[in-house]
Amino acid sequence: MSAEAIPRVQLDHIAQLSQAAGEGEFLRRMREEARALLDPLVLPDRARHLWRYTNPAQLLPAHDPTEPLPLPLPGEWRQEDPAAAAVLVAGGAIRLVELSEEARRAGVVVEDLHRSQAAELVGSTVPARHGLFEAINAAAWRGGVLVRVPRGVELEEPIRLRLLAGPGGRVAVPRVLVLAEAGSSFEILEGHLGGESGAQVVGVSELLVEENARVRHALIQRWEEGVSGHLTTRARVASGARLQLALASFGGALYKADVGAELVGEGAEVATFGVAMGGDRQRFDHHTEHHHLAGKTNSNLDFKVALADTARSAYTGLIRIAADAPECEAYQENRNLLLSRGARAESIPELEIANQNVRCSHGATVAPIDPEQLFYLASRGLPRSQALRLIVYGFLDQTLARLPESTRQRLEALVAARLHAE
Repeated sequence: MSAEAIPRVQLDHIAQLSQAAGEGEFLRRMREEARALLDPLVLPDRARHLWRYTNPAQLLPAHDPTEPLPLPLPGEWRQEDPAAAAVLVAGGAIRLVELSEEARRAGVVVEDLHRSQAAELVGSTVPARHGLFEAINAAAWRGGVLVRVPRGVELEEPIRLRLLAGPGGRVAVPRVLVLAEAGSSFEILEGHLGGESGAQVVGVSELLVEENARVRHALIQRWEEGVSGHLTTRARVASGARLQLALASFGGALYKADVGAELVGEGAEVATFGVAMGGDRQRFDHHTEHHHLAGKTNSNLDFKVALADTARSAYTGLIRIAADAPECEAYQENRNLLLSRGARAESIPELEIANQNVRCSHGATVAPIDPEQLFYLASRGLPRSQALRLIVYGFLDQTLARLPESTRQRLEALVAARLHAE
């Protein structure tokens, strides 16, 4: 199947959007260059496996995301933990920023990315040419957040970002830029939530992790029923730095995620752990990528999916090791548990290794729930619903146990809520 040309996405108010946001010349030029990549708009070739299971046309914005329409304010929103830093993004703008006393004393910066002095770093890890939806975001994003943690700063409490999807028929286009200066250590919980049926999201998050920094980043998607969207998260990890990426996918009708990291400095480490739970007719499509560009780097991935009803999941995971990156280690594992006969999962692990002095392995499974496990639990007096919950908890527990305590507790609560809703 060849690439299909279709009419362009409506992006008719880029200049007005940029001017209203108070942007400088760099961002204005970036937006126009991104729009040029989209005219004419060409959909990805679905013969290629990254789009084999998801039709990109279903994720295209149905309305112009740059149109200056009145933006509804969210209802009352309270910070869950007053000791932590928090940001709320809704209606294409930052609505609330609460920095903890710890963060303020440490010089942590959380600000409007449109007007930030760091705006010229936008596109460092996710340029417009990365792909179709990344180009749409580069041209139309609003509601941008910059998070910068200074050199050597270690935060005990996480920084919480809440990015709300909008009402039906609206397109949210958020962008997040995280700067982890050398030797810093902190955790970010990036939650994409809310929305009404028919709402769409095209989001991008970029992480720049400098030498010897320690960053724990959680991408948590729990949109309401009927929301569809595409989220891209990419990181660049310098020498001696460690990045932990946590993925949690629960909501929405149709969701595609592109998550990855470039290990650009010797000794860099990336660990990606994730869970996804789907039911009804939900569709999930996850792609992960670990690109080793320097020697003695290490990556690990553990992603588990549990599906009920007629839910569908597709997973593609790529480990790529450059020719001049010896002594690397990489492992990738994707396990899928089917809780009903109508559920389906696809798993495509990939290795691209241009250096023989490495250690790499991968594994993937797709299997229904073990009837012997159900029989055993039933013989101990557990109803079928409780037995299923226990089995799913056990299936996900090993992955969740690898996460930081605060992230793990939050995801366990979401898993519990989802299981009890089934």
